[in-house]
Amino acid sequence: MRVNFSRKQIITSLIIIVTISLWFAISPSLPHSPNETTIINQQQRYFTATCPAFNDQPINNSNKVLPRTFSLLNWNIYKQQSVGWDTQLNKWATQVDLITLQEAKYNSTLISFAQQQNLSSLQNVAFQYQQLNYGVNTLSRVSAQQLCGTLYTEPWSRIPKSALASTYPMQGTTDTLLLVNLHAVNFTLTATPLTEQLSPYLTLIKTHQGPVIATGDFNTWSETRTSAVVKALTELTLNEVTFTTDNRLKIFDRPLDHVFYSGLTVTNARSIPTNVSDHTPQLVTFQLSN
Repeated sequence: MRVNFSRKQIITSLIIIVTISLWFAISPSLPHSPNETTIINQQQRYFTATCPAFNDQPINNSNKVLPRTFSLLNWNIYKQQSVGWDTQLNKWATQVDLITLQEAKYNSTLISFAQQQNLSSLQNVAFQYQQLNYGVNTLSRVSAQQLCGTLYTEPWSRIPKSALASTYPMQGTTDTLLLVNLHAVNFTLTATPLTEQLSPYLTLIKTHQGPVIATGDFNTWSETRTSAVVKALTELTLNEVTFTTDNRLKIFDRPLDHVFYSGLTVTNARSIPTNVSDHTPQLVTFQLSN
């Protein structure tokens, strides 16, 4: 497959790569990545299950189930660097049952947010920096039944991106919801690393009995990367959520954040403008199809 890049795309990518490489080279305290998958729940219990193999330990002792109509918020939270992120997240959290965050800094404020909102929390650690864990975080009003995660190393910066899969019981069915929260590898000249990162989750989706949501920051800033993601997921009969007013962050006029689904019907979808992250969140309401 031939890959074509514009001069502007190549120059911009090189500038980003050089800037990140120089920053890590001169940083007095380099981020440290775990040697294995490290998923932390709200009880500070650690899991090491690597997708596509789910954990073999029971993690859900609750009788709570997701309602047949439920809502999801997906958001790259920009490491909570902007003032007001917690106010906004608290506001949106009252409207949803599931939250998928990327670039989440697992600090006391985020932990307190989960506790105050009565949300279960799962953080898959991509790296540790200044004694704090960073990665993807999935929050839910219903405890997960199964979980697994992956780390995929950025070819240039050598800092991993993490992803997380979890399943949830649903009202009126013995099937579970499979939820994938992915922060995609970014600085690559081809889409191959991205499709490799997706591969374990495609395996899970193929074998899962029940509805599926695959969401996150896919870093689809080129036609090649976008096509690779869309092709891989639509071949597994997933549809993509569309937004009447699309406020998602775009690079080279392509949105980076996506929500894909199967076995569900979308009843409402909003792309919410905000200035407390470089990304804007997506809030989607689903209904179980059968």
